[in-house]
Amino acid sequence: MSAKAATLRDLLLYMLWADRLTLAAVRRVKPEDLTRDAGVSFGSVLGTLSHTLGSQRLWLSRFLGNPLTTRPGPDDYPDLQAWIAGWEESASHIEAFLAGLSDEQLAAPLTWASIPDGTVYTLPLWQAVIHLVNHTTYHRGQVVSLLRQMGYPVPQTDLIVFFNERAAG
Repeated sequence: MSAKAATLRDLLLYMLWADRLTLAAVRRVKPEDLTRDAGVSFGSVLGTLSHTLGSQRLWLSRFLGNPLTTRPGPDDYPDLQAWIAGWEESASHIEAFLAGLSDEQLAAPLTWASIPDGTVYTLPLWQAVIHLVNHTTYHRGQVVSLLRQMGYPVPQTDLIVFFNERAAG
């Protein structure tokens, strides 16, 4: 079984759309709230955003055949402006990647070594792309929950909202 390129393009476009909405919401957050330890896996809103962006960059590097040896993280994005610059750069690379996807590419095996233990895995590219979208969605949900708990307005980033907005033109 394989995924069709059109479907994976839609999922990647959804990921970028939802990230943009989240970015708009995060721009209104006080710096001290972005970095406040919230007791979550990556500490804070900014820590979670940094983990997600680092993972996106890591997976994209694998997809393009030029894997990173370390995952970018919080030290690479010490504040919101650094994170925004990193996200904008990554988003443009993801857009270029998705524009050229073919069914044949997606069915081809992708081999990578995990960081930091070096375990080697091989799966079809389409499965890794779906993982990237799912991983980002999971952590975006954490960010939205943290923002809601702090009293900030949050975007509606469900996949069906993306499809409905796109259908409405």
